[in-house]
Amino acid sequence: MLEEAFLFLLSFILISLVSGNNLPVCSGSIIGGKITKRSTGILITILGYIAGLVLEGEMLRKGIYAIMPAKADPFIIIALTVAIFIFLIAHKMRIPQSLSVNFTSILLGISLALGMNIDWSFVLLIIGFWVFAPIISVVLIRPLMHRSYSFARKRNVWHVIGSIRLTLVLLSFFAAFTLGANTIGLLYSSLPRSNYSLLVAILAIIFGSTMLSSGELKRIGNEILSLRYVNAINSQLVSILLVELATLFGVPLSNSQTYIASIYGSGLSYKNRILLKGPIKSIAITWIGGAMASFALSYVFAAALLAV
Repeated sequence: MLEEAFLFLLSFILISLVSGNNLPVCSGSIIGGKITKRSTGILITILGYIAGLVLEGEMLRKGIYAIMPAKADPFIIIALTVAIFIFLIAHKMRIPQSLSVNFTSILLGISLALGMNIDWSFVLLIIGFWVFAPIISVVLIRPLMHRSYSFARKRNVWHVIGSIRLTLVLLSFFAAFTLGANTIGLLYSSLPRSNYSLLVAILAIIFGSTMLSSGELKRIGNEILSLRYVNAINSQLVSILLVELATLFGVPLSNSQTYIASIYGSGLSYKNRILLKGPIKSIAITWIGGAMASFALSYVFAAALLAV
Protein backbone atom coordinates (compact mmCIF):
# COMPACT_ATOMS: atom_id res chain seq x y z
CA MET A 1 0.00 0.00 0.00
CA LEU A 2 2.83 2.40 0.91
CA GLU A 3 4.66 1.44 -2.28
CA GLU A 4 1.60 2.21 -4.40
CA ALA A 5 1.12 5.57 -2.64
CA PHE A 6 4.76 6.49 -3.39
CA LEU A 7 4.22 5.44 -7.01
CA PHE A 8 1.22 7.75 -7.32
CA LEU A 9 3.12 10.60 -5.63
CA LEU A 10 6.01 10.37 -8.08
CA SER A 11 3.66 10.15 -11.06
CA PHE A 12 1.77 13.20 -9.79
CA ILE A 13 5.03 15.17 -9.57
CA LEU A 14 6.21 14.16 -13.03
CA ILE A 15 2.88 14.71 -14.79
CA SER A 16 2.61 18.11 -13.06
CA LEU A 17 6.06 19.10 -14.33
CA VAL A 18 5.30 17.90 -17.85
CA SER A 19 1.93 19.68 -17.94
CA GLY A 20 3.37 23.00 -16.78
CA ASN A 21 6.53 22.81 -18.85
CA ASN A 22 4.70 22.03 -22.10
CA LEU A 23 1.88 24.54 -21.68
CA PRO A 24 3.77 27.25 -23.67
CA VAL A 25 4.25 24.78 -26.55
CA CYS A 26 0.48 24.27 -26.70
CA SER A 27 -0.96 27.71 -25.96
CA GLY A 28 2.02 30.06 -25.96
CA SER A 29 0.99 31.53 -29.33
CA ILE A 30 -2.52 32.49 -28.19
CA ILE A 31 -1.36 33.78 -24.79
CA GLY A 32 1.72 35.60 -26.07
CA GLY A 33 -0.21 36.98 -29.06
CA LYS A 34 -2.90 38.36 -26.75
CA ILE A 35 -5.54 36.31 -28.55
CA THR A 36 -6.82 35.01 -25.22
CA LYS A 37 -6.23 35.87 -21.59
CA ARG A 38 -3.62 33.80 -19.78
CA SER A 39 -6.31 32.08 -17.71
CA THR A 40 -8.31 31.22 -20.84
CA GLY A 41 -5.23 29.83 -22.59
CA ILE A 42 -4.43 27.68 -19.56
CA LEU A 43 -8.01 26.39 -19.40
CA ILE A 44 -7.95 25.46 -23.10
CA THR A 45 -4.70 23.56 -22.54
CA ILE A 46 -6.03 21.74 -19.45
CA LEU A 47 -9.15 20.64 -21.33
CA GLY A 48 -7.00 19.44 -24.23
CA TYR A 49 -4.66 17.50 -21.94
CA ILE A 50 -7.53 15.74 -20.18
CA ALA A 51 -9.45 14.97 -23.38
CA GLY A 52 -6.36 13.45 -24.99
CA LEU A 53 -5.54 11.41 -21.90
CA VAL A 54 -9.06 10.06 -21.45
CA LEU A 55 -9.74 9.30 -25.14
CA GLU A 56 -6.34 8.06 -26.34
CA GLY A 57 -4.00 7.71 -23.36
CA GLU A 58 -4.49 3.94 -23.22
CA MET A 59 -2.96 3.60 -26.71
CA LEU A 60 0.51 4.15 -25.23
CA ARG A 61 0.23 0.92 -23.20
CA LYS A 62 1.19 -0.88 -26.40
CA GLY A 63 4.53 0.91 -26.39
CA ILE A 64 5.03 0.34 -22.66
CA TYR A 65 4.45 -3.41 -22.93
CA ALA A 66 6.70 -3.70 -25.98
CA ILE A 67 9.60 -2.15 -24.03
CA MET A 68 8.76 -3.52 -20.56
CA PRO A 69 6.61 -6.68 -20.86
CA ALA A 70 6.45 -7.26 -17.11
CA LYS A 71 5.85 -4.16 -14.97
CA ALA A 72 6.64 -4.09 -11.25
CA ASP A 73 6.05 -1.13 -8.95
CA PRO A 74 9.65 -0.92 -7.61
CA PHE A 75 11.05 -0.57 -11.12
CA ILE A 76 8.37 1.91 -12.23
CA ILE A 77 9.34 3.93 -9.14
CA ILE A 78 12.94 3.89 -10.37
CA ALA A 79 11.76 4.99 -13.81
CA LEU A 80 9.75 7.91 -12.43
CA THR A 81 12.54 8.99 -10.08
CA VAL A 82 15.17 9.05 -12.85
CA ALA A 83 12.76 10.89 -15.18
CA ILE A 84 12.10 13.58 -12.56
CA PHE A 85 15.84 13.97 -11.92
CA ILE A 86 16.67 14.39 -15.62
CA PHE A 87 13.69 16.68 -16.15
CA LEU A 88 14.67 19.04 -13.34
CA ILE A 89 18.26 19.30 -14.60
CA ALA A 90 17.04 20.20 -18.11
CA HIS A 91 14.55 22.67 -16.66
CA LYS A 92 17.30 24.34 -14.67
CA MET A 93 19.31 24.71 -17.88
CA ARG A 94 16.22 26.29 -19.52
CA ILE A 95 16.39 23.90 -22.48
CA PRO A 96 13.34 21.87 -23.61
CA GLN A 97 13.72 18.20 -22.80
CA SER A 98 11.90 15.31 -24.46
CA LEU A 99 10.16 13.42 -21.68
CA SER A 100 8.93 10.87 -24.23
CA VAL A 101 12.48 10.06 -25.31
CA ASN A 102 13.84 10.06 -21.76
CA PHE A 103 11.12 7.93 -20.20
CA THR A 104 11.25 5.40 -23.03
CA SER A 105 15.05 5.22 -22.64
CA ILE A 106 14.59 4.71 -18.91
CA LEU A 107 12.17 1.82 -19.40
CA LEU A 108 14.51 0.27 -21.96
CA GLY A 109 17.45 0.49 -19.54
CA ILE A 110 15.45 -1.20 -16.78
CA SER A 111 14.21 -3.95 -19.09
CA LEU A 112 17.73 -4.72 -20.30
CA ALA A 113 19.02 -4.82 -16.72
CA LEU A 114 16.26 -7.30 -15.82
CA GLY A 115 16.76 -9.39 -18.95
CA MET A 116 13.20 -8.92 -20.20
CA ASN A 117 12.02 -10.11 -23.61
CA ILE A 118 11.93 -6.73 -25.39
CA ASP A 119 10.06 -6.31 -28.69
CA TRP A 120 13.00 -4.94 -30.67
CA SER A 121 10.97 -4.45 -33.85
CA PHE A 122 8.76 -2.00 -31.94
CA VAL A 123 11.84 -0.30 -30.47
CA LEU A 124 13.11 0.25 -34.02
CA LEU A 125 9.71 1.71 -34.96
CA ILE A 126 10.01 4.15 -32.04
CA ILE A 127 13.54 5.17 -33.04
CA GLY A 128 12.34 5.62 -36.62
CA PHE A 129 9.67 8.07 -35.46
CA TRP A 130 12.21 9.94 -33.31
CA VAL A 131 14.64 10.33 -36.21
CA PHE A 132 12.29 11.01 -39.10
CA ALA A 133 9.51 13.04 -37.43
CA PRO A 134 11.71 16.18 -37.00
CA ILE A 135 12.99 15.77 -40.57
CA ILE A 136 9.44 15.45 -41.91
CA SER A 137 8.49 18.53 -39.87
CA VAL A 138 11.16 20.61 -41.59
CA VAL A 139 10.29 19.24 -45.05
CA LEU A 140 6.51 19.75 -44.73
CA ILE A 141 6.56 23.21 -43.20
CA ARG A 142 8.07 25.04 -46.19
CA PRO A 143 5.37 24.23 -48.79
CA LEU A 144 2.70 24.79 -46.13
CA MET A 145 4.13 28.23 -45.38
CA HIS A 146 4.15 29.25 -49.05
CA ARG A 147 0.58 28.02 -49.60
CA SER A 148 -0.63 29.76 -46.45
CA TYR A 149 0.83 33.14 -47.40
CA SER A 150 -0.48 32.78 -50.96
CA PHE A 151 -3.97 32.01 -49.64
CA ALA A 152 -3.88 34.88 -47.10
CA ARG A 153 -2.86 37.48 -49.71
CA LYS A 154 -6.00 36.73 -51.75
CA ARG A 155 -8.38 37.37 -48.84
CA ASN A 156 -9.63 40.43 -46.98
CA VAL A 157 -7.06 41.25 -44.33
CA TRP A 158 -9.55 41.54 -41.45
CA HIS A 159 -11.29 38.30 -42.38
CA VAL A 160 -7.90 36.57 -42.54
CA ILE A 161 -6.86 37.89 -39.12
CA GLY A 162 -10.09 36.70 -37.54
CA SER A 163 -9.76 33.26 -39.11
CA ILE A 164 -6.13 32.99 -38.04
CA ARG A 165 -6.91 33.82 -34.43
CA LEU A 166 -9.72 31.25 -34.29
CA THR A 167 -7.49 28.65 -35.94
CA LEU A 168 -4.72 29.24 -33.40
CA VAL A 169 -7.16 28.70 -30.52
CA LEU A 170 -8.36 25.41 -32.03
CA LEU A 171 -4.80 24.25 -32.75
CA SER A 172 -3.77 25.08 -29.19
CA PHE A 173 -6.48 22.74 -27.93
CA PHE A 174 -5.46 19.95 -30.31
CA ALA A 175 -1.77 20.41 -29.49
CA ALA A 176 -2.67 19.88 -25.84
CA PHE A 177 -4.86 16.93 -26.87
CA THR A 178 -1.99 15.14 -28.59
CA LEU A 179 0.36 15.83 -25.68
CA GLY A 180 -2.22 14.50 -23.23
CA ALA A 181 -2.69 11.40 -25.37
CA ASN A 182 0.99 10.75 -26.04
CA THR A 183 3.40 12.11 -23.43
CA ILE A 184 1.04 12.18 -20.45
CA GLY A 185 -0.56 9.00 -21.76
CA LEU A 186 2.88 7.37 -21.68
CA LEU A 187 3.29 8.16 -17.98
CA TYR A 188 -0.30 7.17 -17.21
CA SER A 189 0.17 3.85 -19.03
CA SER A 190 3.08 2.97 -16.75
CA LEU A 191 0.70 3.06 -13.75
CA PRO A 192 -1.78 0.35 -12.73
CA ARG A 193 -4.94 0.40 -14.85
CA SER A 194 -7.39 1.91 -12.36
CA ASN A 195 -9.60 4.93 -11.70
CA TYR A 196 -7.08 6.07 -9.06
CA SER A 197 -4.36 6.34 -11.72
CA LEU A 198 -6.62 8.42 -13.97
CA LEU A 199 -7.63 10.66 -11.06
CA VAL A 200 -3.99 11.25 -10.08
CA ALA A 201 -3.12 12.12 -13.69
CA ILE A 202 -6.01 14.59 -14.05
CA LEU A 203 -5.23 16.30 -10.73
CA ALA A 204 -1.56 16.55 -11.74
CA ILE A 205 -2.56 18.12 -15.07
CA ILE A 206 -4.63 20.78 -13.35
CA PHE A 207 -1.97 21.52 -10.72
CA GLY A 208 0.95 21.61 -13.16
CA SER A 209 -0.85 23.74 -15.75
CA THR A 210 -1.95 26.36 -13.24
CA MET A 211 1.04 26.43 -10.88
CA LEU A 212 4.09 25.30 -12.85
CA SER A 213 3.74 26.95 -16.27
CA SER A 214 7.15 27.96 -17.59
CA GLY A 215 8.63 30.11 -20.37
CA GLU A 216 10.52 27.70 -22.63
CA LEU A 217 8.52 28.67 -25.71
CA LYS A 218 9.49 32.32 -25.31
CA ARG A 219 13.15 31.32 -25.35
CA ILE A 220 12.61 29.18 -28.46
CA GLY A 221 10.66 31.85 -30.30
CA ASN A 222 13.06 34.68 -29.47
CA GLU A 223 16.31 32.86 -30.20
CA ILE A 224 15.41 30.88 -33.30
CA LEU A 225 13.12 33.36 -35.07
CA SER A 226 10.30 35.78 -34.35
CA LEU A 227 7.08 33.74 -34.54
CA ARG A 228 4.31 35.08 -36.73
CA TYR A 229 0.72 33.90 -36.73
CA VAL A 230 1.13 31.90 -39.94
CA ASN A 231 4.35 30.34 -38.65
CA ALA A 232 2.63 29.33 -35.44
CA ILE A 233 -0.36 27.81 -37.27
CA ASN A 234 1.72 25.69 -39.61
CA SER A 235 4.18 24.64 -36.89
CA GLN A 236 1.33 23.56 -34.61
CA LEU A 237 -0.44 21.75 -37.43
CA VAL A 238 2.58 19.71 -38.48
CA SER A 239 3.40 18.83 -34.88
CA ILE A 240 -0.20 17.78 -34.12
CA LEU A 241 -0.44 15.52 -37.17
CA LEU A 242 2.86 13.75 -36.49
CA VAL A 243 2.25 13.21 -32.77
CA GLU A 244 -1.30 11.98 -33.41
CA LEU A 245 0.02 9.53 -35.99
CA ALA A 246 2.58 8.26 -33.48
CA THR A 247 -0.13 7.90 -30.83
CA LEU A 248 -2.24 5.72 -33.13
CA PHE A 249 0.75 3.38 -33.43
CA GLY A 250 1.33 3.47 -29.66
CA VAL A 251 4.68 5.23 -30.19
CA PRO A 252 5.87 7.89 -27.71
CA LEU A 253 6.82 11.08 -29.60
CA SER A 254 7.68 14.49 -28.21
CA ASN A 255 5.50 17.49 -29.14
CA SER A 256 8.41 19.84 -28.47
CA GLN A 257 10.65 17.83 -30.80
CA THR A 258 8.32 18.14 -33.79
CA TYR A 259 7.25 21.68 -32.91
CA ILE A 260 10.79 23.06 -32.62
CA ALA A 261 11.76 21.32 -35.88
CA SER A 262 8.79 22.86 -37.68
CA ILE A 263 9.56 26.31 -36.24
CA TYR A 264 13.10 26.00 -37.56
CA GLY A 265 11.78 24.83 -40.92
CA SER A 266 9.43 27.79 -41.14
CA GLY A 267 12.42 30.09 -40.66
CA LEU A 268 14.11 28.50 -43.68
CA SER A 269 11.29 29.78 -45.86
CA TYR A 270 12.62 33.34 -45.48
CA LYS A 271 15.45 34.16 -47.86
CA ASN A 272 16.92 36.91 -45.71
CA ARG A 273 16.04 35.47 -42.31
CA ILE A 274 18.94 34.86 -39.95
CA LEU A 275 18.51 31.79 -37.76
CA LEU A 276 20.68 31.17 -34.75
CA LYS A 277 22.08 27.64 -34.82
CA GLY A 278 23.27 27.72 -31.22
CA PRO A 279 19.89 27.01 -29.59
CA ILE A 280 19.14 24.20 -32.08
CA LYS A 281 22.48 22.52 -31.39
CA SER A 282 22.14 22.83 -27.62
CA ILE A 283 18.61 21.42 -27.73
CA ALA A 284 19.69 18.47 -29.91
CA ILE A 285 22.68 17.72 -27.68
CA THR A 286 20.50 17.88 -24.58
CA TRP A 287 17.94 15.51 -26.08
CA ILE A 288 20.58 12.95 -27.01
CA GLY A 289 22.49 13.42 -23.77
CA GLY A 290 19.28 13.20 -21.75
CA ALA A 291 18.34 9.92 -23.44
CA MET A 292 21.78 8.42 -22.82
CA ALA A 293 21.87 9.59 -19.19
CA SER A 294 18.33 8.30 -18.62
CA PHE A 295 19.23 4.89 -20.03
CA ALA A 296 22.47 4.62 -18.04
CA LEU A 297 21.00 5.71 -14.70
CA SER A 298 17.98 3.45 -14.94
CA TYR A 299 20.13 0.46 -15.94
CA VAL A 300 22.48 0.96 -12.99
CA PHE A 301 19.66 1.46 -10.45
CA ALA A 302 17.67 -1.51 -11.73
CA ALA A 303 20.74 -3.78 -11.70
CA ALA A 304 21.57 -2.63 -8.16
CA LEU A 305 18.02 -3.28 -6.94
CA LEU A 306 18.03 -6.71 -8.58
CA ALA A 307 21.30 -7.58 -6.84
CA VAL A 308 19.95 -6.71 -3.39
